[in-house]
Amino acid sequence: MNVVVEAKELLRTLTIEDEGQKVKELAEEVIKEISKVAEVKGFRKGHVPKAIIKAKYKDAIKEEVAKAYIDKYLPEILEKESLKPVTPEILFGDVKLENDEKLSMKVSFEVAPEFELKPYEDIEVEVVKLEVKDEDIENAIKNILENNATYEDADKEIEDGDKVKVKYHIISDKGEEEEDEFETIIGSGALRKEAEDAIKGKKVGDKVELENVPLYNEKGEEIGKAKIKLEILEVKRKVVPEFNDEFVKSMGLGENVEEAKNKIRENIENQLKALRKQEIEQKILDKLAQEYDFPVPASLLRLEIENLTQRYIDQLNSYGIEPNKEILDAASGNLTITAINNVRVMLILSKIAEKEGIAVSDEELDAQISKLAQSYNVSFADMREYLIQKGMLEGIKSDIARQKALDVLVEKANIKEISEEELEAREKQENKEEQNG
Repeated sequence: MNVVVEAKELLRTLTIEDEGQKVKELAEEVIKEISKVAEVKGFRKGHVPKAIIKAKYKDAIKEEVAKAYIDKYLPEILEKESLKPVTPEILFGDVKLENDEKLSMKVSFEVAPEFELKPYEDIEVEVVKLEVKDEDIENAIKNILENNATYEDADKEIEDGDKVKVKYHIISDKGEEEEDEFETIIGSGALRKEAEDAIKGKKVGDKVELENVPLYNEKGEEIGKAKIKLEILEVKRKVVPEFNDEFVKSMGLGENVEEAKNKIRENIENQLKALRKQEIEQKILDKLAQEYDFPVPASLLRLEIENLTQRYIDQLNSYGIEPNKEILDAASGNLTITAINNVRVMLILSKIAEKEGIAVSDEELDAQISKLAQSYNVSFADMREYLIQKGMLEGIKSDIARQKALDVLVEKANIKEISEEELEAREKQENKEEQNG
C-alpha cells in the first residue's frame, strides 16, 4: 500500500495505491455479488460467465471495489497518517482497477482547523439574579386554574372568555362560496376582529351579516372582498375552579393549599435554576465565538446551516406561516453567521474536552441513546442499531463530551449576579448616553 497526502487549507486528499491478494479478494467478492443479480440476455440469472460480468459491469465493479476498500482499510490508513475527518463525508474518485488486483484512487475529506486554545478559566459572566416572588406564585396558580377551566351552556350575551359555536357562510366578490361551523374562544384572537366584534353581545340564535370584509392571501396582500353571514349556535360560559384543598388533591399538588403553594414555589425555583444555567452557558458560548477567528470546515458548516434552516422552517410552521424562497433567502445571511459561530464553538469545546481529558462512559452514551429512543418512541435496541447503521454513535459521544466541557467552563466561570433594578438603571443610563450622542 502506498499513500500520498496532499493538504490544501482544511482539505486532505489521499492518493491511495494498492495491489495484491487483498484487492483481488475484494474484486472477487464484488463480482460474485453482481453475478447474483446481473441480467444478461441468453443467460439465467446467477449463471452468467465471469468474463461477461467483468466486461459488462466493468465500471460498476471498479466503483464497488473502491467503496469496499475504503470501508475496510480507510480507518487503518487514517490512523497511520494521524488524520481525522471532521464529518463522515468522504469523497473518492479517479478510481483505476487493473487486472482485478491493482487499485488506485483519490480520497478527499476535511479536517479540523489548527488553533491554540486561549485561557478559558474565569470567563466573566453577568446574569440577573432571579428570585421567586409571591406574585409569581399567584400567577402560576391563576394559570393552573385557567388551564383547568370548563365550559357550560349559558343563556347569555357573548363576551370575552366565552366559548361559542358559529355557523358561517362566506360569499366572495368573485362568487366563490364557503360554509362551515367552528368553535372558538372570544378574545383568543382565533377569530377575525370584524367577526368577533359583530357577535359580541349576541345570543344563541342571533344572526349577523358583514359586508365588504377584506380577503387576504398568505403574504397578507388584499385579494378581494366578501360578505360573511354568521349564526350563533352555542354559547358557553367559562367556569374557573377554586384553588382549594379538594382541587389541589385532584391535581396531585399536595394535601392542602399550603402544600400546593410550596410545591409550586419549588417548581418555579427549579425552572429559574435551569434558565440561569442556560443563560450562563449561552453567554459563555457567545464569548468563545467572539474570541476566535479561525476558518471552519465547509462540510460542517453546510450541515449546521441545513440544521438551522430546518429549525427556522419548523418555527415558521408553528406560527402558521408557510415558508417560501423569499422568506428563507432573507434569513440566510443571519443563519450563516450563526452557523459559523456554532461550528467554531463546537470545535473549541472539542479541543477543551481533549485538553481536560474528558471521556464518555458507556453508561453516559447509553443514557443519551435512551433519551433519543424515548423521544422517537422506539426501543433502546432499535435506536442503538439505527445509530450504528448511520455511523452516528461517535457523533453522539462527541456531543456528550462537548457538553461536559461546557459544564467545566460553567464551573470555572466568574459569575456575577446583578439585581433587576441594577440592570434597569444601567440600561437607562446607556440609553441616555446614546441620546446625548
